[in-house]
Amino acid sequence: MASGIATAIRQVRAFLADADPGRVTSNRAAGLVQDFAELHRLAAAGMTIFAGRAADANVWIDQGHSSPASWLAEQTQGPMGEAIAAIETSRRLVDLPDTADALRGGSLSSAQVNEVARAADKDPSAEAELLELAGKESLKTLKHRSRQVMAQSSSREDEAARYRAIKERRYVRTFTDHMGAFCLDARLTPDAGARLAGALQAEADALFEEARKSGTRESADAYRADALVALTTGTARTQATSADDKGKTGSSYVVNIRVDAAALRRGHTISGETCEIVGLGPVPVATVRELLPEAFVKTFVHDGVDVLHVSHIGRTVSAHTQSALDFRDPTCVVPGCSVAHGLENHHWKQDFALSGTTSLAELARVCSRHHDLITYGGFLLLGGPGKWDFKPPPSGAKGPLFEDTG
Repeated sequence: MASGIATAIRQVRAFLADADPGRVTSNRAAGLVQDFAELHRLAAAGMTIFAGRAADANVWIDQGHSSPASWLAEQTQGPMGEAIAAIETSRRLVDLPDTADALRGGSLSSAQVNEVARAADKDPSAEAELLELAGKESLKTLKHRSRQVMAQSSSREDEAARYRAIKERRYVRTFTDHMGAFCLDARLTPDAGARLAGALQAEADALFEEARKSGTRESADAYRADALVALTTGTARTQATSADDKGKTGSSYVVNIRVDAAALRRGHTISGETCEIVGLGPVPVATVRELLPEAFVKTFVHDGVDVLHVSHIGRTVSAHTQSALDFRDPTCVVPGCSVAHGLENHHWKQDFALSGTTSLAELARVCSRHHDLITYGGFLLLGGPGKWDFKPPPSGAKGPLFEDTG
């Protein structure tokens, strides 16, 4: 086995020694990138499979390292966090044969297998679902579901301990990058992050409206950067300015919370139940109870009004239906797309001109790029919630987005 790996390494090294992108077609280059991506996954799989066993050896001690992870990080020339995750995942694979088989086949990246193994270790019954999700959805979606599984498998004490651990390690750090730009890195509890994200988005929306009226346009990230400066320097459009308003909690932004009613009454979740801040992830039910009295919190309780049957005449989406849509589709519904900002409502089932009504069942949230592909490119969004499918235009057909304008 070892000699075969050594031969493969020599062959790849010999290929790269003579590699010249200028001597191949662009299509051939694209094919080579795909081949090397598969090779990369297989190499990472091999390292992960053997990492746990290697950590049991004394090699790391003999070479003067403080831990097996330190030794592995030196071998890969990668971050310590990735080395720790590889060793932990390697040891979890012993009890997760299906995940190990998927890893050996090269169908999972190291990041994907880390997420699957971490959650399946808490709830083995979720392994098959997570593997299926890894095969068809983005890493962001897999991470979100992984966090849900781990939260649903936790006791009330586990929930509280996880929240305390995050809070104890919260930070904001600043640094300067290679171009001299001022940069921020932060770690916050989910509820604090939701407040911050909500305030940033509200201020960014206000800045966007001002810019739109003046005829200028920048990226959503740029407006959020300006919003952060405005909020922290007291110049925000959305902050209270009068003496009477100072000290009051603003209600210009919303924290969306999804929670099962039974969990809310009980005080913690059990398997199959959800308590999360939409777009950020699971939080303890106790945290939600603390947030409920605040005016800016919007909570979607699962056994409340059956929003699936809310509809009305007209194109405008009612506030009730829009809230339900935001909860159901926190990211673009197109499989593999994880865009969460600037989503647009799309009448996927039947064009509004034909139906004349607007209901949750008829709507889906998609990013602007996929909305343009549907509207102008002839692409089709099919399937419905939980089984979305995105199809290219029928053979020979194309929308105005791809028409030859000469």
